[in-house]
Amino acid sequence: MTVEDALRKIALLRRVRTDNGAVPAEAENAYRLTKVLMERYALKPQDIPDAAPPATPFRLHWNYWQELLDEFDLQLNRFGGRGSTEIGKNIIVYIRLATNQWWIEERSPRGWNTTVRDNGLDSLRAYLKVHAPKTYSFSTADRRNR
Repeated sequence: MTVEDALRKIALLRRVRTDNGAVPAEAENAYRLTKVLMERYALKPQDIPDAAPPATPFRLHWNYWQELLDEFDLQLNRFGGRGSTEIGKNIIVYIRLATNQWWIEERSPRGWNTTVRDNGLDSLRAYLKVHAPKTYSFSTADRRNR
């Protein structure tokens, strides 16, 4: 293996993280392999380039995003590979289907500002749990109290 091969493998191993879908054991194994390769080839962290963003392992569908937004009674508007939804009048969530990315733009006196950027359904769900308006149904509450 050449130094170039080691650099490429280390860059790829750095992408193996639990927030990218790896289980903790895989992430730990990737971390240890990275350290071994860096020691063997006397590489410093600044020598290793960032790997290209990972290709999505499966074809993403709007159904997943729609189901998530339905949990919070939000309407998904989409056109091609991009979608959006409004949270009140001052917050817009934009979604890029191909990259599994979403970001938030909030209205301010100077215009619209991007405040949050992240990837994946789970991170958007966590954001919406905090920031989406709460909707209550008396029928649901009645069923819980029985």
